[in-house]
Amino acid sequence: MDIAATTLRSTATPSTPAVPNPAAADKVAKEFEAMLVGQLMESMFAGMRESPLFGGGGPAEKPWRSMLLQEYGKAIAESGTLGIGKMTHDEIARLYAAQAEQRS
Repeated sequence: MDIAATTLRSTATPSTPAVPNPAAADKVAKEFEAMLVGQLMESMFAGMRESPLFGGGGPAEKPWRSMLLQEYGKAIAESGTLGIGKMTHDEIARLYAAQAEQRS
């Protein structure tokens, strides 16, 4: 994925510098948030035992649980409730602005 700062468009709000490709920056920010939340949930669920009452305890539960938690992370990131993606997007924009200033 290439989001090089060749030309900056004025699509940003006054508090957020412009990003050359805002859609790509949003995608990267959401993917990062999803990965982070998925990893946090993996740690959170690591200490939980499987319950046979809910169909758990089989040999395939561990890989399926990992996939489920990754999907939970994607859903949480898509909702934007934690704000990690927004912070990541703002940091990407700040870095592009600093890079543009150095080139000027």
